[in-house]
Amino acid sequence: MPRSVSLSFELLQTFVSLIHHQGEAAAVMRELELEQPTLSKRLKYLQHAGPLLDRPWLVREGKTWKLTAEGLKVWPAVEELVDRYRNLHAFVEEGGKPAGAAPVHFACGQAMAAGLVRHALLEFREEHPDARLRISTLRGRARIEGVSNGSLDLAIVTHDEPTIIEIARRPLHIEPLVDYGLCLVCAAGSRWESKVRSLPRAGAAPKAFCSFPLILPEPDAGIRKGLDEVLRSSGLLNQLDIALEVGGWATILAYVRDGFGVGLVSEGALDDPSGLTVRPLDRTTFPPISAKLICRRLAGSGDGLDLSEEAMTWRRFLGR
Repeated sequence: MPRSVSLSFELLQTFVSLIHHQGEAAAVMRELELEQPTLSKRLKYLQHAGPLLDRPWLVREGKTWKLTAEGLKVWPAVEELVDRYRNLHAFVEEGGKPAGAAPVHFACGQAMAAGLVRHALLEFREEHPDARLRISTLRGRARIEGVSNGSLDLAIVTHDEPTIIEIARRPLHIEPLVDYGLCLVCAAGSRWESKVRSLPRAGAAPKAFCSFPLILPEPDAGIRKGLDEVLRSSGLLNQLDIALEVGGWATILAYVRDGFGVGLVSEGALDDPSGLTVRPLDRTTFPPISAKLICRRLAGSGDGLDLSEEAMTWRRFLGR
């Protein structure tokens, strides 16, 4: 009966060592004291799709091994897993004292980091000054992959639920956090201010986008794709005067304040609207951005969450 293949620590250790040594197999053999046949057998499982991996993690280019796109996705989680195992092994072998709980790993976008997350962190630190919390700003897809592969405990994303599940390749806990409408904004005193002021306060229609030079998110951003779809269905997409396509609400607002055009931003990015003229978009035509908090579920536990006590506490502060 053939022996089943598992994603063992030895296999993960070999993977991490190979990347740390810039893909040089000889260096891995020296570090791990492996013979060539043993290393080749391990790498075979990581190089090809088969009983262990649906998508390979490594590709060989000449004499050097490199990460595939799939390898890049799992790399942070695998490296951390191997590091934690080594720390545990050292603790058991040396009888040392525990280093303390692992930090809570959390990620969000730039606007959230400057707004909701910053305010939550101020309150969290006041009540839990010794808690270990590591916050990163990552692109939305990387946040979902990080929660799925274990390199992140929690993240805030704005993708819809089907897209989250598709990217994660597994069910995740998804809870609504906050909704932010979209708005058009220009610098007070700019030559477009009168046109922006003339837009209805109840919500501007798609035709408004044809009235001035626009500063928009990048073409591959989820918000931009949704905007393009609305304008395409309205027959307006080819009538736009796009001045800038840049990433991050803060960057868009910086160019707006410099007078380069009228920007599309989230209401959540307007912590300081001084010096700006703002008009919301119609929420029926342009659905609000729905921010969601995601984390892993405990296997076989129904609604149980795979979070430490500190992570659960951070989750509660984010939801206040």
